[in-house]
Amino acid sequence: MPRVLVVDDDPEYRLLVRLALEPTPFEVAAEAQDGRRAVEEVTARRPDLVLLDCSMPGSDAFDVLPDLRRSCPDCQVILLSGHAPTDLRLAAQSAGALGFLSKDTPPTRLGAELAELAEVMAALDDLLVEASTRLTGDPRSVSAARRFVASSLEPWQTGTLVETVTLLVSEVVTNAIVHGGSDVGVVVQLTQHAARVEVTDHGNVPPALRSPDPDEESGRGLRLVESLARTWGVRQLPGDGKTVWFEVARDHPPPGGQRPR
Repeated sequence: MPRVLVVDDDPEYRLLVRLALEPTPFEVAAEAQDGRRAVEEVTARRPDLVLLDCSMPGSDAFDVLPDLRRSCPDCQVILLSGHAPTDLRLAAQSAGALGFLSKDTPPTRLGAELAELAEVMAALDDLLVEASTRLTGDPRSVSAARRFVASSLEPWQTGTLVETVTLLVSEVVTNAIVHGGSDVGVVVQLTQHAARVEVTDHGNVPPALRSPDPDEESGRGLRLVESLARTWGVRQLPGDGKTVWFEVARDHPPPGGQRPR
């Protein structure tokens, strides 16, 4: 059972997290209301995860993170914030945190979101490459996304994996542009076992699986993702926007050019 330290100056929020995680595989081992106390707790208790509020009186998360890393190098730190996810992703990476979680996450989803983050972070130990780009909300960006993903993966001799991932990224980016109506962020990661792609847009309507008629030319994108990816999902972002992500195993067979009906 992963042990969690919750660091937040709001006692009501700390209680909310504790209650939300009770029915999950995570155990709240300790709480701290500021950075100084957080360092004391990680030194004494050696938790697996630290949920660290970005804004606290006297010091913020980025002041505290270096001391936390020195006191407990094996602890995984997840930032808690309501900031824009793009800004927070860059800030988390530069400060040595391994992920972030919106404070707007409903309590009923907190355990699942934390589990997903923990799984992704564990995979980072096996990370071979990570690359990101931002594309305009133009249909021509679909081919740019395919080229970006292919150029990121091909040097690693991934074989038919490139064909599958570029096919799926074109479907997801198309959906983001058509239904999100905004520019699109694309992140690609490669580990020893799988390729993971995240596509972020500013749309608030989650994508839905459809069962189009045989003569329809659209509506099969997510069915294709469901068929070829080993796992996929949608993550709502604080404020506006969402991220659609998928993973394809490195031993996945090529798509063969056939779309599911």
